[in-house]
Order: sequence, then C-alpha cells, then structure tokens
Amino acid sequence: MGYLGRLYHLIDLSTALVPYHFVKSGRAFTPLRVALMVTHRCNLRCAMCMIVEREAELREKDLSTNELKLILHKIPSRTLITFTGGEPFVRRDIIDLMHHASRNHRINVITNGVLLNDEKISQLLALAPKRVFQKGLILVGVSVQGIGEVHDAVVRVKGAFDKVRANLLKFREERKKWGKSLPLLDIKSVITDENVEQMDKLVDLAEEMGADFCTFQIVNTQDSSYGIEDVPEEAYQTPPPPVRFTKIDALRTQLAKIEERRKKVPFEIRFNPILPPEEIVKRYQNAVHIEDYGCYVPWSTAHIGPTGNLFPCYSINCGNLLEKSFDEAWNGPVFREFRRKLREAEIFPGCEGCCFISYRGKRKK
Repeated sequence: MGYLGRLYHLIDLSTALVPYHFVKSGRAFTPLRVALMVTHRCNLRCAMCMIVEREAELREKDLSTNELKLILHKIPSRTLITFTGGEPFVRRDIIDLMHHASRNHRINVITNGVLLNDEKISQLLALAPKRVFQKGLILVGVSVQGIGEVHDAVVRVKGAFDKVRANLLKFREERKKWGKSLPLLDIKSVITDENVEQMDKLVDLAEEMGADFCTFQIVNTQDSSYGIEDVPEEAYQTPPPPVRFTKIDALRTQLAKIEERRKKVPFEIRFNPILPPEEIVKRYQNAVHIEDYGCYVPWSTAHIGPTGNLFPCYSINCGNLLEKSFDEAWNGPVFREFRRKLREAEIFPGCEGCCFISYRGKRKK
C-alpha cells in the first residue's frame, strides 16, 4: 500500500475504531465517506452485476436534480462523496451535481468510462483542486474488465473496450496539458473467470494510461447491498451464494506476477478488500473462514440509494434524507442497532466477499 493509501486507511480506522470500542450506544462520528448511488441505470450489462436483471423496475426511481442537491447539502462537509451507480454518466445532470458537491466536499466518481467524451473530461479536470485534501474532484475510478474482446464479453457490449481506451488516452493527454496531478486515476477491475488471465495486462494498461492506482476487486455475490430495497435480518445472517470460478491455478499465477509488478511500477497496485494472496485464493475456492475477519466500516461509511434512503452496507433503510437530517439517519435507531449487532457478532456470515471487511489473521478455533 502506498503513502496515500496507508494514510487514508489509518484515518479510516481511527474514525471507526474509537466509537466501535468505546461507544456502546452504537453512535458514530461524522462519516469519513458516503457512497451516493445517483442511479441504478447503466449503459452496460456486466455479467457479475446484481442490478442488471432489475434495472427495468428501478429505472424510474431516480431523484431529480434538485432533490439530489438537497441531499448533498445535508452531507457533512468533511465527508468524501463518491458518485456511483449504476453508471453516473447516464444522468445528464451528473456534472452539475458533481460541481455542486465540490463546492463543499472532496468528491470522486466511479464510471465505466464509455460515456466520457472530450467535453466531460475537460469538465472533470476543471473540478480538480491543486491538492488532494482540498475540496473538489480528487479521483476518477474507471472500470475495465479485461483487454479488448474480454472486456466486451464481460460487459456484454461490443466495442466498449475501444471506447474506454480512447477516453483513457484522452484523459491522460488532457491531464498533462492542464498540468494537473488531480484528479487521480484508478483503473478498477473485478477478478472473474473471464479476465483472471489478463490481470498483468490490466497493470500494463494502467501504466500506459499514467494511472495512479490499479485496483483489483474481489467478487461479491451478496445481492442485498445496492440500496434496492429494505432487507430482512436473514440477509446478513446467511452466507451469500458461492463464487463460480474455475481458474484457480491461473489466479495463483497472476497473483504472483502482480506481487512482482508491485516492486517495479510507478503507481499503486491494490486489492479490495486488502487481503494476502492466499486469502484471495480461498475466496475464489469458497473456502474463507469468515471468523478470521472483522468489520468496522459502518462506523465510518454510509451509502445513499437512488431514492434517497441512507443505509449501512446491506440495504437496511435507516431513513430517507429528503425527510430527515443526515445525523437523524446516520445516528438514528436503525443504524445504531445495526452497529450494535455487528460489534457483538464481530462479523456476519453474509459479509463474505464484501469489499469493506478487514482480514485480522487466522483466529483460534
């Protein structure tokens, strides 16, 4: 983990661990980050996405520009806002919303990159501050699920990779012209059967594009964490569906290559969640011991769904921000009860594969 990653991780832990250990009521400090899902709509059809099958019923539920601006006003100014979805750029007002948020917040955006163009890239660069801890757009995460036809097969849209690559090249050149180091660029990929043999090639792509990060996401099969609807307690007390993965030897080979590349590339290669290689392999073998993990994230992070409901990670409605203040939802009875249950359990069976959980090492059985 690089300097910025270590510093952010330290701040994240300190924000969460003090109330986790010392505040029995379940209350938490102001969150370090909020993921704002501005829509469930998307222009791609990724094979591993839990939302695709339900997009038709969800597409008409997006909030208006003014409603989202009202919610943005309620989010504490120290909190980093991640614009995500779905695909944020299917909203025609996304730049307006990001500009509005950047007046008082540090922000980042996660996109599949297909809908970027010259104008939008310039607008993103204009939102970037001079320094990473100043208000404005500090990071752009672009999802790339393989090289060439592999990417197209995973996202189920022919020609998608060529569009993303062209836009990444434009972003690289424009950032140079502007003389800016921000926003940082993160090339993001979910490890799957389809792309595992191209992990090293994705590192090559990140290097070519002048990326600051190359992030490999461990697959999450839990389908109740996207702000779709309120879920019963059984959702987090029940292990998620198993991972369907066959190329374990290829995964081991690629992980070894990645460890070597980490020593040579001028950017940070990271895994989400932060895991040693053997634990990543276990996840793809469905052999994780969940008791070796813990979670502190609901003390430092919140999510907001496209209808304005605030939730911890599982889609448990803690209050709608069009009706409540942020703290009424963040430190309200539903969220506090969830934190108390999690602290008592240390980890839920349904948390396996989540990108937020923390590996604590092998526990005594």
